[in-house]
Amino acid sequence: MEVTSNVHKIVWYVLLAYLFSWIWWVPMALAGVVVPSGQGWPTHLFGLMGPAFAAFAVTAWTEGRAGLADLWARIVRWRIRWYWYALVAATASLMVIPLLTSPDVSGDDLVLYSGAPASGLAVVFYVLIVNGFGEEIGWRGFLADHLLTTTSRAKTALIIWPIWAGWHLPLFWIVGSFRDFGIGGTIGWLVGIGFGSVFLTWLYQSANYSILIVALWHTAYNFTTATAAAAGAAAAIASMVVMAASLIILCFPSSWRHVRTAVAGADPKPGNRI
Repeated sequence: MEVTSNVHKIVWYVLLAYLFSWIWWVPMALAGVVVPSGQGWPTHLFGLMGPAFAAFAVTAWTEGRAGLADLWARIVRWRIRWYWYALVAATASLMVIPLLTSPDVSGDDLVLYSGAPASGLAVVFYVLIVNGFGEEIGWRGFLADHLLTTTSRAKTALIIWPIWAGWHLPLFWIVGSFRDFGIGGTIGWLVGIGFGSVFLTWLYQSANYSILIVALWHTAYNFTTATAAAAGAAAAIASMVVMAASLIILCFPSSWRHVRTAVAGADPKPGNRI
Protein backbone atom coordinates (compact mmCIF):
# COMPACT_ATOMS: atom_id res chain seq x y z
CA MET A 1 0.00 0.00 0.00
CA GLU A 2 2.84 2.41 0.81
CA VAL A 3 4.52 1.78 -2.55
CA THR A 4 1.21 2.21 -4.39
CA SER A 5 0.55 5.45 -2.50
CA ASN A 6 4.02 6.70 -3.40
CA VAL A 7 3.47 5.84 -7.06
CA HIS A 8 0.17 7.69 -7.04
CA LYS A 9 1.83 10.78 -5.57
CA ILE A 10 4.51 10.66 -8.25
CA VAL A 11 2.00 10.26 -11.08
CA TRP A 12 -0.10 13.16 -9.82
CA TYR A 13 2.99 15.27 -9.38
CA VAL A 14 4.21 14.69 -12.95
CA LEU A 15 0.78 15.40 -14.42
CA LEU A 16 0.42 18.63 -12.46
CA ALA A 17 3.99 19.78 -13.16
CA TYR A 18 3.32 19.44 -16.90
CA LEU A 19 -0.12 21.06 -16.56
CA PHE A 20 1.04 24.08 -14.55
CA SER A 21 3.96 24.75 -16.90
CA TRP A 22 2.32 23.95 -20.22
CA ILE A 23 -0.75 26.03 -19.43
CA TRP A 24 1.66 29.00 -19.62
CA TRP A 25 3.87 27.80 -22.46
CA VAL A 26 1.46 26.24 -24.98
CA PRO A 27 -0.54 29.45 -25.56
CA MET A 28 2.74 31.29 -26.13
CA ALA A 29 3.77 28.67 -28.68
CA LEU A 30 0.40 28.84 -30.45
CA ALA A 31 0.69 32.63 -30.60
CA GLY A 32 4.14 32.37 -32.21
CA VAL A 33 5.93 34.13 -29.34
CA VAL A 34 9.74 33.83 -29.37
CA VAL A 35 11.68 34.92 -26.27
CA PRO A 36 15.23 36.29 -26.83
CA SER A 37 17.88 37.06 -24.20
CA GLY A 38 17.31 40.18 -22.12
CA GLN A 39 13.59 40.41 -22.89
CA GLY A 40 11.49 40.57 -19.74
CA TRP A 41 8.08 40.29 -21.36
CA PRO A 42 6.55 38.16 -22.75
CA THR A 43 8.48 35.52 -20.84
CA HIS A 44 8.52 31.77 -20.47
CA LEU A 45 10.13 31.90 -17.02
CA PHE A 46 6.92 31.82 -14.99
CA GLY A 47 6.19 28.42 -16.52
CA LEU A 48 9.37 27.12 -14.92
CA MET A 49 7.62 27.36 -11.55
CA GLY A 50 5.19 24.59 -12.51
CA PRO A 51 7.23 21.84 -10.79
CA ALA A 52 7.29 23.83 -7.53
CA PHE A 53 3.54 24.50 -7.65
CA ALA A 54 2.91 20.80 -8.32
CA ALA A 55 5.16 19.78 -5.42
CA PHE A 56 3.31 22.05 -2.99
CA ALA A 57 -0.10 20.96 -4.30
CA VAL A 58 0.52 17.21 -4.10
CA THR A 59 2.28 17.49 -0.75
CA ALA A 60 -0.57 19.52 0.76
CA TRP A 61 -3.14 17.11 -0.66
CA THR A 62 -1.48 13.86 0.41
CA GLU A 63 0.61 14.77 3.47
CA GLY A 64 -0.98 17.90 4.90
CA ARG A 65 0.82 20.32 7.20
CA ALA A 66 3.46 17.82 8.27
CA GLY A 67 4.46 17.20 4.66
CA LEU A 68 4.56 20.91 3.86
CA ALA A 69 6.68 21.55 6.95
CA ASP A 70 9.15 18.89 5.82
CA LEU A 71 9.25 20.29 2.29
CA TRP A 72 9.87 23.80 3.58
CA ALA A 73 12.61 22.55 5.92
CA ARG A 74 14.45 21.11 2.92
CA ILE A 75 13.92 24.30 0.87
CA VAL A 76 15.71 26.41 3.49
CA ARG A 77 18.21 23.79 4.68
CA TRP A 78 21.43 25.80 4.67
CA ARG A 79 23.40 24.03 7.42
CA ILE A 80 25.38 21.75 5.19
CA ARG A 81 29.09 21.22 4.65
CA TRP A 82 30.98 24.26 3.34
CA TYR A 83 32.31 22.51 0.26
CA TRP A 84 28.83 22.35 -1.31
CA TYR A 85 28.74 26.14 -1.30
CA ALA A 86 32.27 26.12 -2.71
CA LEU A 87 30.99 23.92 -5.55
CA VAL A 88 28.28 26.49 -6.34
CA ALA A 89 30.83 29.31 -6.25
CA ALA A 90 33.25 27.41 -8.50
CA THR A 91 30.46 26.76 -11.01
CA ALA A 92 29.37 30.41 -10.97
CA SER A 93 32.96 31.55 -11.51
CA LEU A 94 32.95 29.94 -14.96
CA MET A 95 30.58 32.65 -16.20
CA VAL A 96 33.45 35.14 -16.36
CA ILE A 97 35.39 33.07 -18.91
CA PRO A 98 33.78 34.87 -21.89
CA LEU A 99 35.10 38.18 -20.53
CA LEU A 100 38.63 36.74 -20.64
CA THR A 101 38.36 35.02 -24.01
CA SER A 102 36.18 37.24 -26.19
CA PRO A 103 36.69 40.98 -26.79
CA ASP A 104 33.07 41.27 -27.98
CA VAL A 105 31.57 40.24 -24.62
CA SER A 106 30.73 42.86 -21.99
CA GLY A 107 29.81 42.51 -18.33
CA ASP A 108 26.17 43.19 -19.21
CA ASP A 109 26.11 40.13 -21.47
CA LEU A 110 26.85 37.89 -18.47
CA VAL A 111 23.42 38.63 -17.00
CA LEU A 112 21.32 38.80 -20.17
CA TYR A 113 19.09 35.80 -19.56
CA SER A 114 16.28 34.59 -21.83
CA GLY A 115 12.92 35.75 -20.50
CA ALA A 116 14.38 37.95 -17.77
CA PRO A 117 14.52 41.77 -17.86
CA ALA A 118 17.93 43.37 -18.31
CA SER A 119 18.33 44.46 -14.67
CA GLY A 120 21.99 43.78 -13.90
CA LEU A 121 22.90 41.51 -11.00
CA ALA A 122 19.32 41.63 -9.70
CA VAL A 123 18.41 39.19 -12.47
CA VAL A 124 20.38 36.48 -10.64
CA PHE A 125 17.95 36.56 -7.71
CA TYR A 126 14.98 36.62 -10.06
CA VAL A 127 16.25 33.56 -11.93
CA LEU A 128 17.08 31.81 -8.64
CA ILE A 129 13.44 32.07 -7.57
CA VAL A 130 11.63 31.27 -10.81
CA ASN A 131 14.17 28.89 -12.35
CA GLY A 132 16.32 27.50 -9.52
CA PHE A 133 13.64 26.99 -6.88
CA GLY A 134 10.86 26.78 -9.46
CA GLU A 135 12.36 23.61 -10.90
CA GLU A 136 14.28 22.11 -8.00
CA ILE A 137 11.51 22.19 -5.39
CA GLY A 138 9.77 19.85 -7.80
CA TRP A 139 12.29 17.72 -9.67
CA ARG A 140 14.64 17.03 -6.77
CA GLY A 141 12.66 18.19 -3.72
CA PHE A 142 9.58 16.15 -4.59
CA LEU A 143 10.18 13.70 -7.44
CA ALA A 144 13.73 12.59 -6.59
CA ASP A 145 12.93 12.68 -2.88
CA HIS A 146 10.02 10.26 -3.28
CA LEU A 147 11.86 7.98 -5.70
CA LEU A 148 14.88 7.78 -3.37
CA THR A 149 12.70 6.21 -0.69
CA THR A 150 12.49 3.04 -2.77
CA THR A 151 15.34 3.07 -5.30
CA SER A 152 18.96 4.08 -5.82
CA ARG A 153 20.21 7.51 -6.82
CA ALA A 154 21.32 6.25 -10.25
CA LYS A 155 17.95 4.68 -11.06
CA THR A 156 16.19 7.73 -9.65
CA ALA A 157 18.17 10.01 -11.98
CA LEU A 158 17.46 7.79 -15.00
CA ILE A 159 13.72 7.76 -14.24
CA ILE A 160 13.63 11.54 -13.92
CA TRP A 161 15.64 12.09 -17.12
CA PRO A 162 12.86 11.52 -19.75
CA ILE A 163 10.21 13.15 -17.53
CA TRP A 164 12.32 16.27 -17.05
CA ALA A 165 13.32 16.38 -20.74
CA GLY A 166 9.75 15.96 -22.00
CA TRP A 167 8.52 18.74 -19.76
CA HIS A 168 10.73 21.19 -21.73
CA LEU A 169 9.07 20.36 -25.07
CA PRO A 170 7.08 23.61 -25.62
CA LEU A 171 10.26 25.64 -25.06
CA PHE A 172 11.54 24.44 -28.43
CA TRP A 173 8.91 26.71 -30.00
CA ILE A 174 9.16 29.77 -27.75
CA VAL A 175 12.78 30.19 -26.52
CA GLY A 176 15.27 31.47 -29.06
CA SER A 177 18.18 29.34 -27.89
CA PHE A 178 16.08 26.15 -28.01
CA ARG A 179 14.84 26.98 -31.51
CA ASP A 180 18.44 27.28 -32.71
CA PHE A 181 19.53 23.83 -31.50
CA GLY A 182 18.89 21.87 -34.69
CA ILE A 183 19.00 18.08 -34.66
CA GLY A 184 22.57 17.81 -33.40
CA GLY A 185 22.04 20.43 -30.71
CA THR A 186 18.82 18.77 -29.55
CA ILE A 187 20.55 15.40 -29.19
CA GLY A 188 23.36 17.04 -27.26
CA TRP A 189 20.83 18.80 -25.05
CA LEU A 190 19.03 15.50 -24.32
CA VAL A 191 22.31 13.87 -23.34
CA GLY A 192 23.15 16.88 -21.18
CA ILE A 193 19.78 16.67 -19.39
CA GLY A 194 20.54 13.04 -18.57
CA PHE A 195 23.92 13.88 -17.07
CA GLY A 196 22.35 16.85 -15.28
CA SER A 197 19.76 14.56 -13.73
CA VAL A 198 22.51 12.28 -12.42
CA PHE A 199 24.57 15.14 -11.03
CA LEU A 200 21.67 16.98 -9.39
CA THR A 201 20.26 13.81 -7.83
CA TRP A 202 23.69 13.00 -6.40
CA LEU A 203 24.12 16.57 -5.15
CA TYR A 204 20.67 16.61 -3.55
CA GLN A 205 21.24 13.37 -1.68
CA SER A 206 24.86 14.07 -0.80
CA ALA A 207 24.11 17.55 0.57
CA ASN A 208 21.58 16.13 3.04
CA TYR A 209 18.53 16.58 0.83
CA SER A 210 18.95 20.36 0.68
CA ILE A 211 16.74 21.90 -2.00
CA LEU A 212 18.53 25.19 -1.39
CA ILE A 213 21.90 23.87 -2.58
CA VAL A 214 20.55 22.26 -5.77
CA ALA A 215 18.60 25.44 -6.58
CA LEU A 216 21.75 27.52 -6.10
CA TRP A 217 23.86 25.17 -8.20
CA HIS A 218 21.23 24.93 -10.96
CA THR A 219 21.09 28.72 -11.16
CA ALA A 220 24.88 29.04 -11.19
CA TYR A 221 25.14 26.43 -13.96
CA ASN A 222 22.49 28.17 -16.07
CA PHE A 223 24.37 31.46 -15.88
CA THR A 224 27.44 29.71 -17.32
CA THR A 225 25.47 28.13 -20.18
CA ALA A 226 22.27 30.11 -20.92
CA THR A 227 23.13 33.81 -21.12
CA ALA A 228 24.01 36.04 -24.07
CA ALA A 229 27.70 35.57 -23.21
CA ALA A 230 27.57 31.83 -22.50
CA ALA A 231 28.13 30.34 -25.95
CA GLY A 232 31.67 29.05 -26.22
CA ALA A 233 34.27 28.10 -23.65
CA ALA A 234 32.25 28.66 -20.47
CA ALA A 235 29.33 26.52 -21.62
CA ALA A 236 31.64 23.82 -22.97
CA ILE A 237 33.73 23.62 -19.79
CA ALA A 238 30.67 23.56 -17.51
CA SER A 239 29.00 20.87 -19.61
CA MET A 240 32.13 18.69 -19.77
CA VAL A 241 32.68 18.93 -16.01
CA VAL A 242 29.09 17.84 -15.32
CA MET A 243 29.33 14.98 -17.80
CA ALA A 244 32.65 13.75 -16.37
CA ALA A 245 31.38 14.02 -12.79
CA SER A 246 28.17 12.17 -13.69
CA LEU A 247 30.08 9.33 -15.34
CA ILE A 248 32.22 9.00 -12.21
CA ILE A 249 29.09 8.96 -10.04
CA LEU A 250 27.53 6.22 -12.17
CA CYS A 251 30.70 4.13 -11.91
CA PHE A 252 30.42 3.87 -8.13
CA PRO A 253 28.49 0.73 -7.03
CA SER A 254 26.96 2.77 -4.19
CA SER A 255 25.07 4.84 -6.77
CA TRP A 256 23.12 1.75 -7.77
CA ARG A 257 22.25 0.69 -4.22
CA HIS A 258 19.27 2.03 -2.35
CA VAL A 259 20.67 3.94 0.64
CA ARG A 260 18.78 6.71 2.43
CA THR A 261 20.32 7.44 5.80
CA ALA A 262 20.24 11.23 6.18
CA VAL A 263 18.24 12.68 9.07
CA ALA A 264 16.45 16.00 8.66
CA GLY A 265 18.62 18.84 9.89
CA ALA A 266 21.67 16.62 10.46
CA ASP A 267 24.99 16.58 8.67
CA PRO A 268 25.27 14.33 5.61
CA LYS A 269 26.04 10.73 6.48
CA PRO A 270 29.12 9.02 5.03
CA GLY A 271 26.93 6.52 3.21
CA ASN A 272 25.38 9.31 1.16
CA ARG A 273 28.64 10.58 -0.27
CA ILE A 274 30.98 9.26 -2.90
